Amino acid sequence: MATQKYDSFKDLRKGKYDWKVQARVMNLWRGYTKKGKPFKAFNLLLLDSKRCRIHAFVPDHVADLLEPSIEAGKIYLFKNFTVKEYKEEEKFRCILKDIQIIFSNETKISSLEENEVCIDKAGFDFYDLADLKELSTQTTYLTDVIGVIQDHDGLRLARFNNRLGQPQTHIKFTITDGKTNVNVTFWDQLAEHFDEAIREEDFETPLIIIIGCGRVTKWKEEVDVSNVGATSFYINYNHHCVSLLRTMLSENHIQKFKKSMVKKEPPRQITIQEIKELGYDDIEVEKINTCLCGPRDVPYPDKWYNLCIRATDDTAEIDIVLENMAGQKCYGKHAYEMLDKIDENVFPEGLKTIEGKEYKMKLAKKGNSYVAKDVSHVIDFENFTTENEDAQPRPIQESYGEGSTATYHLESMSENN
Repeated sequence: MATQKYDSFKDLRKGKYDWKVQARVMNLWRGYTKKGKPFKAFNLLLLDSKRCRIHAFVPDHVADLLEPSIEAGKIYLFKNFTVKEYKEEEKFRCILKDIQIIFSNETKISSLEENEVCIDKAGFDFYDLADLKELSTQTTYLTDVIGVIQDHDGLRLARFNNRLGQPQTHIKFTITDGKTNVNVTFWDQLAEHFDEAIREEDFETPLIIIIGCGRVTKWKEEVDVSNVGATSFYINYNHHCVSLLRTMLSENHIQKFKKSMVKKEPPRQITIQEIKELGYDDIEVEKINTCLCGPRDVPYPDKWYNLCIRATDDTAEIDIVLENMAGQKCYGKHAYEMLDKIDENVFPEGLKTIEGKEYKMKLAKKGNSYVAKDVSHVIDFENFTTENEDAQPRPIQESYGEGSTATYHLESMSENN
């Protein structure tokens, strides 16, 4: 008997309806209205056997029908759903995709046993903590991060009334990957679950946390990771990046628990002609500490960016190589999304979308050309400031906002296949 063929979220496209995907429900959450009332519609974050994730939206007219069939952490066969592009105004997308899937009355959901299909318990797309600054000026995408919690014994849940007189809670702490420290603020229900988790469990120390779908923002000009409805946390999770981080801690490859980081002067912006005239004595040599987070966990990395571009300004021009991370930052898409179907004899039109646009880049010399080590739009954060001193990062009250249930995962609850 022929083996039944199933689709992957990697292959999704508009115009087809009869999809069949085996996937695990990583998370389930609802949005809230501005008055704090939960929507009937809800959201899912799904992971398939090829480690590809997708956001699924369950509209209110089928929510009551489908929700009893779905439990976070379980594996299901999802059949018959539509693929839809996000609207430009839709914020806080869980993954770096322009599409989501929508369930309907025709959607069929069948429960599967763990031994029927091999799907990881969770999947992530980690960003280095040092790369979060540019993400703090946008609200389109959420991100996954990993780090060591500093001084977890001193963490305390704070309860207070906000400016509207409504009770709120939050808990603040700092995580590090060995070379960068980043502040984290969890709010309300997620904060309370986090506080309960670190006090009731007998964890191996130091505590290593994965934050899934965190919102990267700024507070007093410092990067801060906070939560929205899709956000979840995993403490001492059974993941290869957690194991690598703990191994490097035990081998003293980093200084443990730095209380403060020396702030460097911002890089000086220079012209291309000045770059070309730099001599050996002008090159800043920096000792690179090993990053605890290890390699980024990119789902199904079958294509990578490696583009050569010519950059110009009023003074001169140079050749620059955009490697994979720099390419993703320019286009907002993984390479396989940009180049899934191309004619090898025709230059892809999608790659021309960066022509004529202005970027800031940190460059490294490589032969006769330069490699872009960091890329950002010129308007990203040079003049960015918070609106006022009270503009603390808070959960957003909207359809993609604060969830009705918090999600957290402990090592004893799950592990990767």
